[in-house]
Amino acid sequence: MMSASALLSNRKAMSNWPSSRLLEVAEAHPEECELLEFIQGELDRRDVAVAVSAARRVAQLLAFARTGPGIGAGPAPEVAASERELKIVALQSRLEAMERRVREAEARASAAERALATEALPSRGNGLLRRVHLAETAPVWLVDAARRAFRLRFHPDRFADPVMKTRAEETFKEAEDVFRQIATAQGLN
Repeated sequence: MMSASALLSNRKAMSNWPSSRLLEVAEAHPEECELLEFIQGELDRRDVAVAVSAARRVAQLLAFARTGPGIGAGPAPEVAASERELKIVALQSRLEAMERRVREAEARASAAERALATEALPSRGNGLLRRVHLAETAPVWLVDAARRAFRLRFHPDRFADPVMKTRAEETFKEAEDVFRQIATAQGLN
């Protein structure tokens, strides 16, 4: 095991260590307050269950190292106050980490919304999409699905009654013409 001073000089590498390894180092050096404080701070920055439980154990080691080996001696009032301050700092850092993750999630969501908006057809004043019961901002995949649905619903071969067949054929041709115009406006044909 490395000495406490060697470990402290290698703080950058220690910040990448797993929480369990940091706890092992803390337990191997229970009398080194500076090392324990660094490990405590590093564990408090992490937001996983292992780090939280390890941070509790390191806080106990740190409290014991500050009070000394006296039997039954509780922490001095200034130690208890500094422990509260450490807990407050730890909670603030966890809160900041959570807020950062929320901001990142909101940024990803808005980026996804923008990506979906770019897939949407450009708005047209002539109302082609409205003629086939779609919003002007309907995405390309929805236009394709609507075209397939119109073909299935109004295909003339589905109807045996001559009157219904004639109506279906008119609707089918009109819808196909509208979808052809939409595809031309999209630049797909």
